[in-house]
Amino acid sequence: MDYQTLKMNLYPLNDDELFYKRYYFAKQQEYSLSKFLSELDLKDVKQRNLIVPEIKDTIPPKFEDSFFFDIHDDKSIVVQKHNRYSPPITHSHTFFELIYVYDGTCEQYVEGKEFQLKSGDICIIPPNISHSITVFDESIIINVLIRKNTFHNVFFNFTRTESSLSSFFINNIYSKNGNDYIIYHTGSDDAIADSFIYMLLESTNKEIYYYEMISQTLMLTFGLLVRNYEKTIELPTFKKKSDVQRFALLQYIQENSASISLDSVADHFHYTPEYTSKLIKQTTGKTFTEIIQQLRIERAQVLLKDTNLTVSNISQKVGYDTTEHFIRVFKKNIHLTPTQYRHYGEQL
Repeated sequence: MDYQTLKMNLYPLNDDELFYKRYYFAKQQEYSLSKFLSELDLKDVKQRNLIVPEIKDTIPPKFEDSFFFDIHDDKSIVVQKHNRYSPPITHSHTFFELIYVYDGTCEQYVEGKEFQLKSGDICIIPPNISHSITVFDESIIINVLIRKNTFHNVFFNFTRTESSLSSFFINNIYSKNGNDYIIYHTGSDDAIADSFIYMLLESTNKEIYYYEMISQTLMLTFGLLVRNYEKTIELPTFKKKSDVQRFALLQYIQENSASISLDSVADHFHYTPEYTSKLIKQTTGKTFTEIIQQLRIERAQVLLKDTNLTVSNISQKVGYDTTEHFIRVFKKNIHLTPTQYRHYGEQL
């Protein structure tokens, strides 16, 4: 399928949308709903992952990664068109979701707050946030799903830049209490619209290197958002001083994970080591040692996949004194040695 054909095919209803539209109108009267439900092929409904609120086992309690991703590979991004007329089920999920309004409008509910998104708007919902989306007309919404536990493997360098968007991702990856959403208003920005259509095209065709093309296009999109729309974002404001402390602390640890100690972090923020340790634990649910180890291993995964640096050089770059210690910690966390991990990535 080419670019223009995909754009034209966005508007006709697909099979799932036709199903949901019939369901939507059947719900208008009790008799027609009963008739619709009685005629359902339940096996087909479950195979297609269709959601029918009256059939409870079609609604997962939470949308886990496995509902959308192939957990047997390391592909972290799924791009798809949102099914119009699908029931607005309040739910949470284990991944980040980007909701882009390509054409039209939609109603969004996030943690009890209701607002309307219009053409050009991008709303990013982090994991574990209760929300729903309503589209009962011909509006076109494109969803991009990003796995939380592999986010840094793809976007590690982006999260090291200073911006509201990188802070949003960092705090929702490592903190137990990040922001509920972030919204960008891009209006009729053709570059943004083209990037989402292009990602959807690559996801549809799945030609060679399609995943790499999607991840690089998404990185470019993030760059455009930060460059052109940083001053007009909608973001829930900090509720209290401790939120500001927490976000600044995570940003600093992220940027300096290769060289810091608990004492140096405490000194930087003029806290005691005891208070710093407690604040990190309250924020991330992990000890200082655990969060530093996680950051170093994530950084090492990126360097193993994207550079030709030796394992010894990578060990030094991410903050380990000896290569042997690095290999031991890496294998404990990833269940592969660094060399095996690099070889595995080359085969994908």
